[in-house]
Amino acid sequence: MTEWTTKGAILSARHSFMPNRLGYCGPDENEVLFEAILQNKKTDGLIKALQAFQGAYPYLRFIAKSQGLDPFDYRVVEAYWIGNDALQAISPTNFYEHLKERLSSKFSKDHIKKFFEARPYAPFPHHALHVFNAFSTMGRVPDAFANAVGPDKEVGRLMDKCRISWGKVVGFDDQHIIVECEPVLRHEGKLSLGSLTTTKVVREIQGRRFLNDVKQGDWISVHWDFACTVLSPVQVANLRKYTLSDMKLANAVPVPE
Repeated sequence: MTEWTTKGAILSARHSFMPNRLGYCGPDENEVLFEAILQNKKTDGLIKALQAFQGAYPYLRFIAKSQGLDPFDYRVVEAYWIGNDALQAISPTNFYEHLKERLSSKFSKDHIKKFFEARPYAPFPHHALHVFNAFSTMGRVPDAFANAVGPDKEVGRLMDKCRISWGKVVGFDDQHIIVECEPVLRHEGKLSLGSLTTTKVVREIQGRRFLNDVKQGDWISVHWDFACTVLSPVQVANLRKYTLSDMKLANAVPVPE
């Protein structure tokens, strides 16, 4: 395994850890992810555990194939969870065929096709695309959340937790990092980013702390209220860019009747 692939696997583990811990996705291997991100290195069983994520891993394989890279190459993992220029090289035709093959048993082929007609909002294999469109335009929500969904406000809260968000570190307490961020709002079925708000995200579990080197003023990614990784300025810009693109696409594609 190359250095790029090791770094990619760890980045994937960081963003997969909390939804897996909550029982929303992936195999019963949370301790494997836990140890990998605590040690910041590839541990036994990590790749096998990550390959068992039925939502994320097919996207990683698809992006990797388009780039001639390993699914856990850092550039592939970053493209899916955060966003980078690799997404721009994805063939829309190939992505359409990928989604049709994966999702047509659950969703209408005509509806999937509408993603590729909602110009100028091009669809990319980015995590927020699946989050926003599964909740907003597919006419259903992921099975794990079905009992939690109610009014627009509640759906917005779920999407905000499920997407990867970016937050600026403004403080700390014993077990949390305090960040300033823009939450996802949903009003009359349409998505937007709200005004800056301050919230706490988890940085310590079972007395073991993550992101020990983070400092005030840094930017971090957040998934299900968990502090995943420190972001560079370029990564913050890309995460915002592709999140807004995915959001505009969800707003542009009609909800199926």
